[in-house]
Amino acid sequence: MFNRHAAKVGIDPLSKTLISICPDSQKALTTAQEADLLRAAYKRAPTARMRDRLTPLLLLEEAFDEAAEMLTTGERLDYRGEMALVKIYLSVRSSAADTMALEAAERALNLAQSDVQSASALAIRGKCETRLGLSETAQATLVKALSLDPHNHDACKRIVALDLAANYPAGVIARAQTLRDRGVNHARLFASQSLANARAGDIPAAKWTDGYEPFYHAAPLAPPVGWDTIEAFNAALAVELLGHPGIRYEREGSASELSWRIENPSRPDTPLFQALIEQIVRALQARVFEIRRSRHPWAAAAPDFARLRNWCVITESDGFENWHMHQLGWLSGVYYVHIPDSISSGKTPAGCLAFGLPDDLAGPEGAAAFGEHLVRPGGGMLMTFPSQCFHRTYPHGTSEKRICVAFDLRHD
Repeated sequence: MFNRHAAKVGIDPLSKTLISICPDSQKALTTAQEADLLRAAYKRAPTARMRDRLTPLLLLEEAFDEAAEMLTTGERLDYRGEMALVKIYLSVRSSAADTMALEAAERALNLAQSDVQSASALAIRGKCETRLGLSETAQATLVKALSLDPHNHDACKRIVALDLAANYPAGVIARAQTLRDRGVNHARLFASQSLANARAGDIPAAKWTDGYEPFYHAAPLAPPVGWDTIEAFNAALAVELLGHPGIRYEREGSASELSWRIENPSRPDTPLFQALIEQIVRALQARVFEIRRSRHPWAAAAPDFARLRNWCVITESDGFENWHMHQLGWLSGVYYVHIPDSISSGKTPAGCLAFGLPDDLAGPEGAAAFGEHLVRPGGGMLMTFPSQCFHRTYPHGTSEKRICVAFDLRHD
């Protein structure tokens, strides 16, 4: 029940020593609405600047044909346009389209104006080459990408996949050390070490870099100010989220399957979501304060300033998440808004979250030896874990909705 006479929260005396967290800004328009406005503007004045603003929105809306037509007609593309064209062609998933993507990636590389841009073009060119079965060429391309920008997440991801597919974990371990020596400490690098050590049979080393066991944390979230119980708050929040104008089914490139997502839940008309984020920020500040006491290399990479990126996932029946990790995050987590009783009090993996390693990368033996940690969610639970931890969910098989808010703390 809502209590209008609740006292205000006091100021934490430790606030000056806590991480500074900036949540996603509120968006008054959905991606579709913003795209509609820019479509109209581009029709009136089809400039390169307007095209560059519209293209990312069309990609988010999976309007690939429309984006391709816009990019392939009119004036010559710049670096951003060619990179967008690569992504469009790769979404088609055909050999012919992959060849066209490779050509666009080469043009983007020629248009790059910095080492960072060149590395990004090389990273995506390596993906095209891998798709076309040119593994050795892709390997050389990705090595060059990392030489230009050792912090490039995508190049790291793709070269690790090639090495592990060739059953060469020693190469992954050696390259990871080289990158660490160059000051790299992102989640994809930690994940690569876990995968390679598991494939090599060194499970203690794999678990050490993964960081799940010492750093996984779950606890009930206190209700926001003005709410007597978290259950009452969650019930109202669920209604707000299910009525969100940005809700959509499926999204290309995400780990979600047969699921609804809200990519940008924060809006001026979502006050309950804003209240949730405020509570999450307080909890994360306290959690990071504790993590920093560790000497683990992942803990040492904790940011002083971070962006809180959040999204909402809603599943019923057959919906689930594939194995994935959060390569852009440092600390990741999830808050459970609504969990069907059949999940929270169940005895099977249905609807549960599982941490482990995917066997296509770690190898079946390595993944089995590493093991799977099953987490049974419940409404009101806030969970955090290192962003390098691979995880997935199991379908829950009921008509009820499983609603959660996922998030990353990212280096600002």
